[in-house]
Amino acid sequence: MFKPRILVAAVGLSFLLSVPSVGQGTTIDIGPRLGADVLGDVEEVFLGLDVRLGIPALPVAVNPTFDYYLTDSGFDFYQLSVNALLNINAPGMPTISPYVGAGLGIARTSVDIDLGGFGSVSGDDTDIGINLIGGGSIDAGSFHPFAQVQVTLLGDINLISATVGALFRIKG
Repeated sequence: MFKPRILVAAVGLSFLLSVPSVGQGTTIDIGPRLGADVLGDVEEVFLGLDVRLGIPALPVAVNPTFDYYLTDSGFDFYQLSVNALLNINAPGMPTISPYVGAGLGIARTSVDIDLGGFGSVSGDDTDIGINLIGGGSIDAGSFHPFAQVQVTLLGDINLISATVGALFRIKG
């Protein structure tokens, strides 16, 4: 079952991560994302939030994300990531910006299954892993649709996800 407090916490964390970096020339893009773990261990659809901070002093964009997986009842899974995205110069494609990236992912798994008259099974686990990302965005003014593939290696859980989203420029 979806827990709104998780989404509120993720939005708040993304906002807090952006506050110290708001300076001259800084850009902030934020928007929803939709994806699915297509070849990994979870194999479910997710909804999420994507933030991209362009800081002039850094060669990469700072990219905090939050994804909540729409799993079966009794099983909750979500991931919070902080990545660095590097735009690849593609002179022949002025409106398409390919990028690659890497970062850290923190995944939380919770299980609470009622076994009827036989009791219940519950537990939770947190894993920290590495994200590898490749994708591209379309420059349409203050609107930037994007698509990407992400591989996340979390120890016992691995994710290979395809994601699409839309970023809206709120600063810069």
